[in-house]
Amino acid sequence: MTEHAEAVAGRNLDPVTQWGLVIEGFQITNRKLHRAVAAAFSLDPAEAETLLRLTRSPERRMSMAALAREAAFSTGGFTKIADRLAKRDLVVRTPCADDRRVVYLELTAAGVKLADELQNLVADIVRKTYIDVLGADRAAVVAEAMAELREANSTL
Repeated sequence: MTEHAEAVAGRNLDPVTQWGLVIEGFQITNRKLHRAVAAAFSLDPAEAETLLRLTRSPERRMSMAALAREAAFSTGGFTKIADRLAKRDLVVRTPCADDRRVVYLELTAAGVKLADELQNLVADIVRKTYIDVLGADRAAVVAEAMAELREANSTL
């Protein structure tokens, strides 16, 4: 634990300061991650997040509406992200056979290759900037706490 972290741990912080520290820690770490992703793959954060979600999805595809919802984008805003990825031949739009209103975004072969490389880079950066800093046990506790917050507040 750093000297600053020890000083923070020993204080009784008010809720606003606690939340501010959570946000600042996340933002600084996330910016570092996205700078490395942009340098390696010329992807902005929304494009990278889309590729990572697709690579973790069954059949490496998701409906565009679900992707937009999960990434907290409007459908119109997400269409622009999909357009940029399609222009780079990383994804294709595929209509749903059962429902004409549903359009899937699916990784192409080039998209699978890049998404796999992206996932490896992100995993490496996360290990160095998060897990190695906090330790595996504390990092897991933070992840579990954030998952609990997401669940508790997703309907608010």
